[in-house]
Amino acid sequence: MLIGFHVEGHDYLIFRALIARLGNYPEDQIEVDWIDKPGRGWHFVLDQLPKALHRFYYKSARAVVIGMDNDGNLDLMTDRENRREDPSHPRHWLHSQNILQEQCRWCELHARIEMERPKLNWLPTLSGQDWPIIIAVPTEMIESWLLIAQAILNHGKGSFHAENESRHAQKMLFYSKPEASLDDVKNKALPLIRSLSCPQLLSIGNYSKSFKLFSDRVEEVRLNLFGNNSHVSFEE
Repeated sequence: MLIGFHVEGHDYLIFRALIARLGNYPEDQIEVDWIDKPGRGWHFVLDQLPKALHRFYYKSARAVVIGMDNDGNLDLMTDRENRREDPSHPRHWLHSQNILQEQCRWCELHARIEMERPKLNWLPTLSGQDWPIIIAVPTEMIESWLLIAQAILNHGKGSFHAENESRHAQKMLFYSKPEASLDDVKNKALPLIRSLSCPQLLSIGNYSKSFKLFSDRVEEVRLNLFGNNSHVSFEE
């Protein structure tokens, strides 16, 4: 099964492991494709999004994951106003779902994806309108999900409140360094995800609304993704 990933850095490996675990699907049977171009950050993801979608569609990828961390410039832990979000990086679930919020990264990705869908129409066996596209915007960052998972597996480690904590400390807290290398992802993040049972993995959504948005979307496209394995419940 080929899945296209348009995310930052080595996060595609983490998302592949999460999707495999959520679907009870062999991780080594998920092939990955991505835009092979240097670049990082929100503008890189936005600028390359049309190219990514057209590339993955041309390759008949089973699904696509488009995402970016939601780590803004405001550290909520040190904010004197005790705000629930950085105003320049609003959280998708805190505003009306019927109105696109200009600053919301989830909304922006959704809007741009919907603009591209009608253009994905030249393959007779794949409709761009029905193609499974999964938006992933971890809040504050993907390390928040990992820290919650760590806390679920081993009380005393990680943090159940990572989604509401300072972004600056999270990579250091999980990886013991400010930036994660490929080896760090392979040797620390992936074994953690693989060790979670399906109920444990789903329980991340009890502490992270951004993870619940992601896992709910994977559930919505279960049949398209996993075919005959679609009868397998996340709860098993």
